[in-house]
Amino acid sequence: MKNLKRLGYIILIVIIAILGFVIYSNANKGEENNQQEKVFSEIKYVESKLVQLFNEMNKIESRNYSIAIGEISKDSSSSQSNGQSSGQSNDESSSESGSGGGEGGTSSGEQSDSSNNSNSSSNSDQDNKKFELQLSGVLTNKEDINWDYVKGEIENLYTSVATITLDFYQIGANQDNILSFNQQIDNLSVAVKDENKETTLAELSNLYTNLSNITQNLQGNETYKIVVRIKENIFKAYSKLDAGKWDEISNDVNNATSIYAELLTNASNGIDNQYEINKGYILINEMQNAVKLQDLSVFLIKYKNLLEELNSI
Repeated sequence: MKNLKRLGYIILIVIIAILGFVIYSNANKGEENNQQEKVFSEIKYVESKLVQLFNEMNKIESRNYSIAIGEISKDSSSSQSNGQSSGQSNDESSSESGSGGGEGGTSSGEQSDSSNNSNSSSNSDQDNKKFELQLSGVLTNKEDINWDYVKGEIENLYTSVATITLDFYQIGANQDNILSFNQQIDNLSVAVKDENKETTLAELSNLYTNLSNITQNLQGNETYKIVVRIKENIFKAYSKLDAGKWDEISNDVNNATSIYAELLTNASNGIDNQYEINKGYILINEMQNAVKLQDLSVFLIKYKNLLEELNSI
C-alpha cells in the first residue's frame, strides 16, 4: 500500500513538473513572439522614413495632384471692387433722395457700416486667395529638394535609435549588423548636412541594405521579408541614377526581378494580395524596359508605380 502511495506521489510530481515546463515554455514563446512583433513594427517605421527620404531626393509623390494657393491679381480684384462701388453709390443716392430720417437713422447706418467693414476686413485675406489643383507627377515637378525637411526627419530618427538598437540586441540580431546600422545613420547625417544628393542616396541605400540584413534574421512575416529584399535592390538602382551607372542599375533591377520570383511562389501569400503581387511582377518587368531606354524620367515613373504596388502587398 505504501509503495502504491509512493508511486502515486512520484507520478503526481512528474505530471506537475511536465505541466510547469509546458506552461513556462509557452510563456517564453509568447514573450519572444511579442518581442519579434515589436521589432517588426520598429523596422517598418524606419523603413517608411527611409522610403520618404528616397522619394524626396527626386520629389516623388504618391499623389498626382497637389493643392496650390495663389493670390488673386490686383487687376481682377480692382475691377470687382469698382463694380461693387458703383452699385453702392447708386444705392446711396437713391436712399438719400427717399429718406427723411434724422440723426438717429444716420447713426444706426454708420454702426451697420462699421460692423460690415470689420467683417469684410477679417475675410479679406481669404477673399484674395485662390485654390487650385496642380499636377505633381515626375514629368511636371520642378521643385527642389527640401533639405530642411530631410534634416528634420534624420534628427527625428535619432530619437528612436537607442530603443530600436536595444530591441535588436534582445532578439539576438547580428552584432555587426547592429553596429553598422548605427554607423550608417551617422554617415547619412553627414551627407544630409552637406546637402549632397548623390552621397545622400548612396548612404540611404547602404542603410536600407543594413536594415534588410537585420530583417532577414527575424522569424515569420516571410512575404514582408521578401518585399524588403526586392526594395533593397530597387533602391540600389535608384541611388545610382544621377551617376548614370546604367550597367550597375541593370544588374540591381535584374536581382530584384529574381527575388520577386520567390514572392510569386511563396506559400504564405494570401488570396487577397495575389492580384497586387501579379501586378507588381508586371511593373518590375516594365522597369527593365526603362533601364534599356536609359532615361531618368521614365525610370522614375516606373519606380513610383512599382513602389506603390510593393507597399500594398
